[in-house]
Amino acid sequence: MRTIIQTSLITLFAAMISTAAFAQNPIKWSFTAKDVGNCQVDLIFTGILDDGWYTYSQFLESEDGPVATSITFQENPNFKLLDKAKESGEIIKVHDAIFNMNLTKFKHKAILTQRVEVKDPSKPISGYITYMTCNDEMCLPPKDVDFSFKIPALEGCSTNH
Repeated sequence: MRTIIQTSLITLFAAMISTAAFAQNPIKWSFTAKDVGNCQVDLIFTGILDDGWYTYSQFLESEDGPVATSITFQENPNFKLLDKAKESGEIIKVHDAIFNMNLTKFKHKAILTQRVEVKDPSKPISGYITYMTCNDEMCLPPKDVDFSFKIPALEGCSTNH
């Protein structure tokens, strides 16, 4: 009986550790919209990373390494994407020995800014951001986080634009 209890406790402990690893979320995302004039808005995706964790650029040299960060917008006729999202924050460019490739990754803070032209500011812009986080010992599976931007009132921009 004692062996069964010990085995059960060990199994339970191992399950708790693996669940804790996968329940980790070393990045917290926030989403803000900024009116930049002329019926255009910057959608700003800001990720704050725990110490020791990284997330990756949208622009990686190959798909053979970590999952690149990507933004997927729900199709909507009320806005139009203008160019690709720009990256800022604490950007590091390194040769990663684990993936054996040059990587652009974010440490502490990742900021992606997507400019859009808005046709109807009363309609939100939504979708999800996909990202992967790693530290020096492990990577967590890629994760999707939903977003929805409430567009500020745009001065001089009619809903019929």
